Amino acid sequence: MKEYFYKLADLAVSKTKAGEFIYLNLRGEESDFIRLNHAKIRQNGHVSQYYLSITLIFGGKQAHHSLSLSKNFETDSMSVSNALNSLRDIIAQVEIDPYILYSTEVNSTETVLKNELPESENVVNEIITSAKGLDLVGIFAGGNIIAGFANSAGQKNWFEKPGFNFSWSVYHSTDKAVKSGYAGYKWDESRFNAKMEKVRTELEIMKRTPVTIKRGKYRVYLAPSALEDFFGVIGWGGFGIKSQKTKNSSLIKLVENEVTLNEAVTVTENTIEGSSPNFNSTGFIKPDVVKLIEKGKHAGSLVSPRSSKEYGEIQNGANGYEMPESLEMNGGNIVATDILKVLDTGIYLNNVHYLNYSDRASCKVTGMSRFAAFYVKNGEITAPINVMRFDESVFKMLGENFVDATSEREMLISTDTYGQRSTESSHLPGIIVKDFSFTL
Repeated sequence: MKEYFYKLADLAVSKTKAGEFIYLNLRGEESDFIRLNHAKIRQNGHVSQYYLSITLIFGGKQAHHSLSLSKNFETDSMSVSNALNSLRDIIAQVEIDPYILYSTEVNSTETVLKNELPESENVVNEIITSAKGLDLVGIFAGGNIIAGFANSAGQKNWFEKPGFNFSWSVYHSTDKAVKSGYAGYKWDESRFNAKMEKVRTELEIMKRTPVTIKRGKYRVYLAPSALEDFFGVIGWGGFGIKSQKTKNSSLIKLVENEVTLNEAVTVTENTIEGSSPNFNSTGFIKPDVVKLIEKGKHAGSLVSPRSSKEYGEIQNGANGYEMPESLEMNGGNIVATDILKVLDTGIYLNNVHYLNYSDRASCKVTGMSRFAAFYVKNGEITAPINVMRFDESVFKMLGENFVDATSEREMLISTDTYGQRSTESSHLPGIIVKDFSFTL
């Protein structure tokens, strides 16, 4: 597909007129999707899709056009030619855009991860065998994801990473369930079986009579999947330079040094270790690592090309929303086998949901406990807890109330398949915090 895209891009560039500049983006996938219910295959299919977007720039104006590729060169080349003609008509009618910024220096790259994925059929058979006797519901998605870029200057970039994501829940009864997930680039049978064994253990605990905890402050363990949801909320403009300059960022107090976090907390946008392309849609190459929080203090921001032009900041390849795509938090000192011991007495949260800001300026987030949430006493899980609402400041969670993080971290790849499989990822530890507020 790489050579096909480059051939199509060369054709498009050859059709540009004097003063015109174009760049093209390709996004595509070859993915298997298999849905399971009651540990049986209920739906399976394969998606093969490739979308091309063309941006034409002329006289300080720009216009965009997107189309689906047929992989028939005659058909697609005609579509590209028609798209360019349409863009010329559009650009004649739009206003000058003062914040256009795109790559004109040639920085060609190629990232291709070797495909080590087993056949999806073999993976699903293994899942079904491992889930024998369980009421498992979930979806497996696996295959190759690609991205490409080319422009009038002769720059060409290619990204290809095969991967998989299996997200599942095992139900005890009604809404009582244990949720888990496994994602990566190489299927490890022993690691998957370990996750399934943990699910079986927690499912047995879910059979115990649940307890309702009182409102108040508790010592809490947030598993990586729960912490991911908190960072997901913060990512809505929190790390972006535009939201920070306009004072809309939930991290503004951290940015302006009104608050600091625990010095053990370091957060980065780690593109080199993530699952997203190392180039953005306008052709700028992303740094391997962008420091966002270092030893508890603000260290940097995500700066898109448009914000770079608007605010006079140096762009670092951030997307238009200036949201993290490869977020990473450093680990701590707690080994996995000691989590309950260090927690001692408190709440163990595997998952949370319905998160939203309750006070953006204070980075305060509210949400609900979900699935396998347990009460722990003297280092032992005693019972599941009924659903509770929490309302807590992330500044406190990662600041004065931060106890420690696990040394082991988990790679979490987004399960979003809206339009196509997402390449966003997080690499996070679990954390223990004190005085975490449950309100209802």
